[in-house]
Amino acid sequence: MFEQLLKILKDHDNFIILRHIEPDCDALGSQLGLKTLLNDNFPTKKVLVGGKLPTELSFVGEMDQLQEEDFNDAVVLITDTATIERIDLENEKWLTAAKLVVKIDHHLNLDQYGDVMIVDASYPATCELITDFITTTNLKLSPATAHLLFLGLVTDTERFLYRSVSERTFAMAYHLTKTKFNLSAAYDEIYAINPNLARLKGYILTNFTLTPEGLAYIKITKELLAQFEAQNPHQIALWVNILGDIKGVKIWMMFVECKDYIRIEFRSRYFAVNKIASKFNGGGHQVAAGAKVYDWTNVDIVIQEATTLLK
Repeated sequence: MFEQLLKILKDHDNFIILRHIEPDCDALGSQLGLKTLLNDNFPTKKVLVGGKLPTELSFVGEMDQLQEEDFNDAVVLITDTATIERIDLENEKWLTAAKLVVKIDHHLNLDQYGDVMIVDASYPATCELITDFITTTNLKLSPATAHLLFLGLVTDTERFLYRSVSERTFAMAYHLTKTKFNLSAAYDEIYAINPNLARLKGYILTNFTLTPEGLAYIKITKELLAQFEAQNPHQIALWVNILGDIKGVKIWMMFVECKDYIRIEFRSRYFAVNKIASKFNGGGHQVAAGAKVYDWTNVDIVIQEATTLLK
């Protein structure tokens, strides 16, 4: 698997790196980490990155303004994106002009898009997969690349909390930190928030619902987001693990009202929440998944589904 990816990187000169819409740090870290990796090891190659960059994650770097002609004769690397419809690209048809499309991902490979698939669901983060690729192939790992990959590794494992974390995960974290990138700065970038968002976290911890079955959830409306001056609902949805630290909780969910739909984030200790997500326009890992519905009535149906799973 890694030998095939290395050969692709060596044999081609024109790359575009994409990732999923509504990106998290694993998507951005793997995308931009792969770019800096290519720049460090193959400085003569052309590397572009694309997609919308949320303001609160702008610290990771910058995106290029891609045009249709950029895809002519390019190898397109798509990181951390389970399904083709979630690729953050202005026009999916642009991919047809690419010389090669390579999927690099750690989700279950249910949508087998692309010409080459570097996919392994045993990795809790795509950034871990890419780090393993680097160490296995002895490519140069710079502090800048390590910084980006660590952002994805630490967030997608929820600071090494999930059951999918293994000895390999800690070994990869060791390889990254060995480069001496600024670890404290990385944590500040990820976790430091302004006072109004801190108050929103306080609201969540004060107003969540906890059922006798061990289900915890919170509903965040547009009005509530406005009250706390939270400009990006997708950022708030990724706070779902606030509820995971509560004793006795087995499944926890966050419902956040976005512009056109209600985003749902599912997490659990052991239960297969991706089975619920798949019924509501979503999917993901067994213990970490996402979905969306279009009204609060359907939110109540999701809550009932989760309650049933716990019984």
